[in-house]
Amino acid sequence: MILNRRHFLHLSLAAALASRDPLFAAAKKTAPGKKGLGIATRNPGWADRLRDLRCDWFYTWGADIPDDKPEGSEFIPMIWGRPYQPEKVAEAASAAKEAGIKELLGFNEPDKFNQSNISVEKALELWPILEQTGMRLGSPGCVHPDREWMEAFMKGAKKRKLRVDFVCVHSYGGPNAKGFVNRLKKVHRMFRKPVWITEFAVGDWEAASAEQNRHRPESVLRFMEEVLPMLDRLDFVERYAWFPAMPDNRALGTSALFDQEGKLTKLGECYRDA
Repeated sequence: MILNRRHFLHLSLAAALASRDPLFAAAKKTAPGKKGLGIATRNPGWADRLRDLRCDWFYTWGADIPDDKPEGSEFIPMIWGRPYQPEKVAEAASAAKEAGIKELLGFNEPDKFNQSNISVEKALELWPILEQTGMRLGSPGCVHPDREWMEAFMKGAKKRKLRVDFVCVHSYGGPNAKGFVNRLKKVHRMFRKPVWITEFAVGDWEAASAEQNRHRPESVLRFMEEVLPMLDRLDFVERYAWFPAMPDNRALGTSALFDQEGKLTKLGECYRDA
């Protein structure tokens, strides 16, 4: 077939634009080690669950390195936020560095009153202590990573010449994969940093019980099947961690990876095989 010059230029431009969009990349993972989990080590069997899910990495919302950490699953510590005395923060950060860990997560949900609940000014005051470790630093993981607290923190960090290497995102919206990815792109455009999704699942915050949750397991499974390959193709998404809610959780129970007996749900099997 003979192409005229205008048609050829049109096809060349389309190909160039497609190559710049990570969603047009090949289906296989562009970087290993993205799949992770946030899990509390006080729960019996937590290490078995990590092994069952074949997670590349995990965190526990704390800085202490678990003694019985599974082989092949990288631990990433977090400086949760409270107590936030400078000496305590420095002690936890130094212990992580001495253990040979290269990356460190910042404060957990500082924009929420019943989580770390730290002011922007307090977070900026403590941040140089984390910088002194020389570790790669993830931003505070906000409930709303695209709203006032995070914008003020990143603006303040830039003004003070503080280093933030990647932005942590939490998301518990509906089962809309494209909408979720568009929000990630928005955060990436706002801060021009790589993204770690340190908590995500599908949530119905108006549900009175798991049985009344409008997001049924089947729709959550479809969401996961669609979104995980998209996340694996997005170059700016370095890691992601599904939130392992209990199956009786009213808002997140239909996003559970394990049933009440500790066996993988269909969703858990999907995450395992990702």
